[in-house]
Amino acid sequence: MAIGACRTLFYFEKPRYHGGVFIFLGIVGMVFSLNGYFFEDYLSEANRATSANDLFYVLLQAINRHGFDSALFSLITDHDDIGQKADFGIICSYSESWMSHYFERWCRNIDPAALDIARHDEVFFWGDMPELMRLRKDQHALMFLESDACLRCGLAVPLRGMDGQFAALGFAATEKKDSNEYDLDMVTAYANHFYVAYKRLYRKEDRQDAVFLTPKEREVLTWVASGKTDSEIASILNLSRNTIDAHVRKVFKKLNANSRVLASVKAISMGLIHI
Repeated sequence: MAIGACRTLFYFEKPRYHGGVFIFLGIVGMVFSLNGYFFEDYLSEANRATSANDLFYVLLQAINRHGFDSALFSLITDHDDIGQKADFGIICSYSESWMSHYFERWCRNIDPAALDIARHDEVFFWGDMPELMRLRKDQHALMFLESDACLRCGLAVPLRGMDGQFAALGFAATEKKDSNEYDLDMVTAYANHFYVAYKRLYRKEDRQDAVFLTPKEREVLTWVASGKTDSEIASILNLSRNTIDAHVRKVFKKLNANSRVLASVKAISMGLIHI
């Protein structure tokens, strides 16, 4: 669902979605493949991007392999570390006609996903909004209009940074699919890496990520990123499961992460662990 005003629009010729079977054996891409495309491939392409435009295009290519074909990125709070104020729709590939309608009619003021996203820590589908909050008639009408504008199966991805920073990505598909057909873990991984990489493009040279992981925390997180459970990691490292759980919780807190996927992606993006 569009989540605000659009400052700059970029439109691309999007790659076609070929379908196929995916294999998901772990958290991060060294064990993930969709039609021969690994998460490592996405990391490599994204890390070569020299502009927000290029980075956004890489993201679009990645999510297209999972059935989404358009996206909108916003900064919900000020990001002083990169010198940018809160701004909606910084980069967007939704149709120009829809975005014009959205802003001319002040739809941002009634958009349920835009109004509700700040209280979410995990991804949610726009179609779930009637269950998440009580919608007015105009909000129901907006959701029908989005579908008519070929913004179907919309997904909202909250993105949380350091020091209370908050951003969001909205994804949509032209063709409607059942929600359980989407691999939300991987889409979330792509989105969070995009956020970290976007900030890296604009970060002042003297500003560094103030995150320190102990050698043991790095070791544990590396196994987490490979898809191992706490019990499996405990066996590998000859430690108790409670000790592994304590390390994971500390890592989550340091990285401001609420899932193993998010912690892994952030750590890889920051160069804290390697795959």
